[in-house]
Amino acid sequence: MADGAASAVHALVVPLHGVPPQDLGAFLTELAAVGLVLVLVDNNSPGSTASSGPEGAPASIWVVNANRGGIAGGFNRGVEAAMAAGAHWITLLDQDSRPEPADLLRLRQPLEDRPDRPLVVGPRIWDRQRQHWHDREPAVAEPLLPTRLLISSGTTFRAADWQALGPFHEGLFIDFVDHWWCFRAQQRGFRLVQHGEVRLVQEFGAVHPNRLCRRLGMQLYSPVRHYYAVRNLRWLLRQPCVPLDLRLKEVVKMLLKPWLWLLFEPRRGANLRALVRGLRDPLPAPDP
Repeated sequence: MADGAASAVHALVVPLHGVPPQDLGAFLTELAAVGLVLVLVDNNSPGSTASSGPEGAPASIWVVNANRGGIAGGFNRGVEAAMAAGAHWITLLDQDSRPEPADLLRLRQPLEDRPDRPLVVGPRIWDRQRQHWHDREPAVAEPLLPTRLLISSGTTFRAADWQALGPFHEGLFIDFVDHWWCFRAQQRGFRLVQHGEVRLVQEFGAVHPNRLCRRLGMQLYSPVRHYYAVRNLRWLLRQPCVPLDLRLKEVVKMLLKPWLWLLFEPRRGANLRALVRGLRDPLPAPDP
């Protein structure tokens, strides 16, 4: 790596919400030790007991967002702070993701090797609970795997490209936030790739209490998440740049899932109210 690249700032944006995982402070210390500049975004409601941050976390750039715009707002405020700190590369990370710290540095390598190409890079995702890859195993091992979707955690881009990429849509708040950002990035000429040699371990919701739902690959989420999933899918289906096959896939899934929420999940009344609201509430404004 050239001296100029070695001295450039690589920032890691981590929104924090709720009680942080017990190992998060130690993990953040490992991330700082490999040279990443940590941008921690307090995305809790004002006065929350979780707002002091994870115990043992190293000194970082601290941003208070108070959950404005949900996870989308947390990432946006963190990116803005990283750019103000002079970041050259920016990586987004969920608080419960666990990549190898040095691997996060490898995510910027394709951006360094292709400085003139509009590119967004992410890792491959290992589902910790179900013990399998979140994506399909490639037929041939390649350093860069083309994809149409990256989850937000591990997504890496040049700070100079942020204006062209555009912010996350805060009206969506949480579900389908990364879907829309990826579709729009491709519409704007960016290529999305996964680094085939970088693995990020991720948890998706909690283990579902029902065996049938587990066999169908479902995880347990709160009624609030069900609300955003239904409402935001209605919004997403209206966007012309969303590929038709992915629209059909999500519609088919959503035709089945609500029945399973109502039959096999706790808090059935809350799930029913969330479903009705998700079908009836006004949709978010057009993309900013």
